[in-house]
Amino acid sequence: MKQAALVCLLLLVVFGVQPANAAAWRSRVWPETPEGITKPHADVTEPDPDPDVPLALQGWIIVLDPGHGGSDPGAVNSRLGLQEKNINLAVAGFLKGMLQDLGANVKMTRTADEELSIAERRNYSNAQNAHRFLSLHVNSAGNTAAWGIETWVDTDANQIWKDYAQTLHNYTVAKAKTYDSDTPDRKLRYSGFTPPWDGGKKIGVIRYDSINAPAALIEMGFISNDAEANRLARSDYQKLLAEGMAEGFVEHAKQYKKEDGVIKR
Repeated sequence: MKQAALVCLLLLVVFGVQPANAAAWRSRVWPETPEGITKPHADVTEPDPDPDVPLALQGWIIVLDPGHGGSDPGAVNSRLGLQEKNINLAVAGFLKGMLQDLGANVKMTRTADEELSIAERRNYSNAQNAHRFLSLHVNSAGNTAAWGIETWVDTDANQIWKDYAQTLHNYTVAKAKTYDSDTPDRKLRYSGFTPPWDGGKKIGVIRYDSINAPAALIEMGFISNDAEANRLARSDYQKLLAEGMAEGFVEHAKQYKKEDGVIKR
């Protein structure tokens, strides 16, 4: 009995009287979480990105050009009340955020409903010393059954420009097919060669002799096709297209350095 009393006395001396609050008691005997051990129910946060690991598009200057704007609505679907200019701007906004997250310095020819000339768009890109230029558009056709995605590049451009356009196209189409596997791939097309831009006619905003950065123009679908137009108006589909384009930029950056293909005039 005396031995048991001595043990109890010793415990009281070492630890003191146990608090009635269990949490307070635990904090006494385990005031801090040992390294490498997580307390039950503790919030677990993702580690910050390693500052020594460069982002995929770190240092790239990319100009996004949402086509049309202001008094120029672009293609329209009057049955659904949709205008191309609004779809272009929405997708560009999503894409800008994604590219910034990858380290790119992203500029936009317009961030609101304003009208710009073709020359103003090209000149803006050149003034920004862009490494890449992408113009976003929505297609239209008299045949309301036409649908799908196509991408344009100047037929006289060098191979880096054509590879850039092809890569963006491939990834955008692949992402669209996750939404609808039947989405037509209308292929890469050549301004100055492929109808209707043939016989010396060229898409002005991506002219090889006027813009310095490798330039492409993506037609994201047909607003004249009601089913595809409804899809293009949905924010989830707009984000999906932007994701495909962003993945295309990352893949292109694996193949080329940012300075590659930029023309010094």
